[in-house]
This record gives sequence, C-alpha cells and structure tokens, in this order.
Amino acid sequence: MADKKILVLNSTGKVGRNVCRALLEAGYEVFGTTRSTRASVTGVGVKPVVCNYTLRTDLDRAFAETGAKKVFVITDYFGAARKSADLEFAQGRAAIDAAKAAGVNHLLFMSVADAEFFDEHVKHLHAKVALEKYLRESGVPFSILRPCAFFENLDDAANWNPLKRGVVKFLTMQDCKYCATYDIGRAAVIQLKDPNTWLGKTLDVIGWQGDLSQVAAALSRVSGVPVKAKLAMPIFLRRLFLKDLHHMFLYYEVQ
Repeated sequence: MADKKILVLNSTGKVGRNVCRALLEAGYEVFGTTRSTRASVTGVGVKPVVCNYTLRTDLDRAFAETGAKKVFVITDYFGAARKSADLEFAQGRAAIDAAKAAGVNHLLFMSVADAEFFDEHVKHLHAKVALEKYLRESGVPFSILRPCAFFENLDDAANWNPLKRGVVKFLTMQDCKYCATYDIGRAAVIQLKDPNTWLGKTLDVIGWQGDLSQVAAALSRVSGVPVKAKLAMPIFLRRLFLKDLHHMFLYYEVQ
C-alpha cells in the first residue's frame, strides 16, 4: 500500500534505527537510507536505499526508487555537517526541497525541544530553528518532533554501562528532561496516524524529568546493582572544552 511507505533518512544512526523499529511495529513499509551497501539494515526488516541523504540528487533518486510519500528527516550537526550550522541547514533544505518535488504528503522533521530558547552559544541548534522556519514556509505537509536529552547518553553499552561500572555519568547533575530514541519513533507514529491533528503542529518528546541522582537510584532499584551519580567532567572543564554543550546545560539548570 503506497500510503504505508515511509523513507527514513540516516536510518543506521542511533535515532534512525529506533525510529525504523517503531514504524515497522506500527505496520509501515520502511525504507532506510544508508551511505554504504555494507551497512545493511535488512536484518530488522528495513529496506535499504543506498543514498547520501545530504545530497539533493541522491534524495531525488531515493524518493523515485521507493515511491515513498512520507519521510522522516534527521539532520546531523556533529557528524555529517562537521559541526557547521550552515552545512546542517543545507542538509535539511535538500531534504525538504526533494520531498516537495516528490509530492510527499507528510514530512516529519526531528528538531529539539525548546530550540528557540537557547542562546547564541548553542551552535548545534541554530540550524534546527532555521529549518523549522524553512519547513513552515515550504508548502510541504509537515509535523515536527522535538525530543530532549536521550537516555542512551547515560547508558551506551558499547562505551559505558553503569551497571558494570557502578556509576552513571552525565554533563549535569541537575534536573533534566529525557526520552529514549525509541520514543521518538513512537511519537512519529502518533503524528502519522492522525494527520488531521498533527499536520502543521509540533510534539515535544519527553519521557521523564529528573536529576542524575534519581537516575542512579532508579538503576539501583531495578537492577539490584548499587549505582552512583557523577559528573562526566567538572563544570569548569565543561565550560572550557564543550562551550556549545555547556551553554545548553546552563539553560536546563536554570529552568
């Protein structure tokens, strides 16, 4: 069924994989972009489409090959855009323009919760705000998802497992909003299944709110393994070496 086809950009990334999972579970025919034929996503039921999602020509071909009239757009400031807001904006603009040319009937764009409220130092969110505006003016039928901090940042089994180390680390000990990347996919399904409600609207994706000591207590209670909360680095080092993220967390810490 053509209306069940959806193209997910950057489907092999942390967010993309779990968005694909949620869409598949909801009954959609999911096509996922991958830059390499070696990065197969077929094992989870996603149909791979070799496509550099930052290039308009590749995007046009992907829409033509799949016949998808729905698309989930993820832009990547830290990776594909090489920490350039201008390059990230170009990524998103290419996706929006290609979707318009393909006659897409629902574009879901992943932005960030409260993106417009962060100060000028939070450079990795500049393009998100500009792309929301560009999308609203594009004429493409759209919905916007605005997730917060990812739970996966606290427990990435490949890098740091708090149940093995006995410590959960983050860049702030203060109150913060969190969601799982799978929640983003579930929110996308909500918007897709009810376009009359969600076209032209935004949806914040927030699964839980609390401080890092509460995260540690929850992990300890559920697992039976004692877990302590600890800053990933002292605040003065965060300010010195991670200026962008430092100013983002300053916003959270004063809310």
